[in-house]
Amino acid sequence: MEVAVMERQQAMTLGSSYRKLRWFIVAWITVSTVLNLLDRQGLYVLAPVLRQQFSMSIESYSKVVSFFLLAYAVMYTVGGRIVDWIGERVALAVFVTWWSVWTMLTSLVQGVFGLGAVQFLAGLGEPGNYPAGLRAMTTWFSKEERGLPIAIFSSGSALGNAIAAPLIAAITLTAGWRVTFVIIGSLGLVWTVVWLWIYRAPAASATPDTKQAASPKPERPACPGPSRWIDLLKNRKVLGLVLARLVSDPVWWFFVAFTPEYLKSQRGFSLKEIGLYAWIPFVAGTLGGMLGGGTSDRLIRKGMNAARARLRVLYISAAFAPLGILISGVPSAGMAIALIAGMALVVYSWFINTAALIPDVLPENVVGSVLGLMGTAGSLGGFLFTRLVGFLLTHYSYAVVFVLAGSMHLMAAVILWAFMRERTS
Repeated sequence: MEVAVMERQQAMTLGSSYRKLRWFIVAWITVSTVLNLLDRQGLYVLAPVLRQQFSMSIESYSKVVSFFLLAYAVMYTVGGRIVDWIGERVALAVFVTWWSVWTMLTSLVQGVFGLGAVQFLAGLGEPGNYPAGLRAMTTWFSKEERGLPIAIFSSGSALGNAIAAPLIAAITLTAGWRVTFVIIGSLGLVWTVVWLWIYRAPAASATPDTKQAASPKPERPACPGPSRWIDLLKNRKVLGLVLARLVSDPVWWFFVAFTPEYLKSQRGFSLKEIGLYAWIPFVAGTLGGMLGGGTSDRLIRKGMNAARARLRVLYISAAFAPLGILISGVPSAGMAIALIAGMALVVYSWFINTAALIPDVLPENVVGSVLGLMGTAGSLGGFLFTRLVGFLLTHYSYAVVFVLAGSMHLMAAVILWAFMRERTS
């Protein structure tokens, strides 16, 4: 009997270790998401410095940004297939190492062409963080448990965006922009060493008493659905979601890539001032995502049809987007930042509710594929819009760009209404 008690105590101890390990994995993947955004923001925060360093026109800068977005668009969908092929442990190590090395190599570039090439190559690795992280969450947590860990690791993007401007500005002012890229890139290599050391398949880490919980049985899809991308796009709901994100996502890519440059060239901000204030829209975006997602959830709990609730919040969010048109005309930089923060609220509300709408209107077994298509469409739209922004800023002004940016969520809302109205009434 004493032996049985000791075995139970040992199992409880090992089970506790397993639970601690899986939450450490959540935390560590959250760190990789923070680093993902930190490396990406290096170019954007330092845009004023790099433009001066390489005598780079605003149109040339837009081309450099678009090179990254082109690679990102392609790999957003392909990255998920790679994760399924080699597994999340190896895949995430490869992705983080890849983008970290190319971030560090940015310190060696001597001109616009080299900068664009390095950004393209970094863009091939960065989107893989998200399908790998999602797969790890579904591997370690059952369906009933994984909502919180997914939300935690996804929140790393907002945290990374928020800390990027002050951190990158501080390092650059102290050591120069080349050292900055080396430092933020090297953090990813340290992350990878720890990841490969700690991460194993749950069955190898769990005790006999916890293996069943650690390795839940595969969940059957709610109903059959097409697996080929072309078949998915024949579905009106899928096409509506993809087209809506194609039109709306470029707004955020524009604000992420051009806000520091706008604050420098149009509002006279120094790099130090960019570091002090450019984080504000990202915090507002996080609040917008929580507000938008929480509002639609409350409407559903009150009895509203799930799809109708998501769409209502999306339409209301889009109605506020035209405030972005006013950004270039307001008299103070503080008001401009406040309006940009308002646009971030709209954008993140759209991110959350369009993603949440997928399982409300489509079979469960196509959710990942549809999300990949939406991400690719949004990145492709960002690529095209960024090229257009470069042309408009060269020949016209920011005022024209803000008119477009403030109108695009309204266009996306019309697209959703046209494609969803027959199915959600």
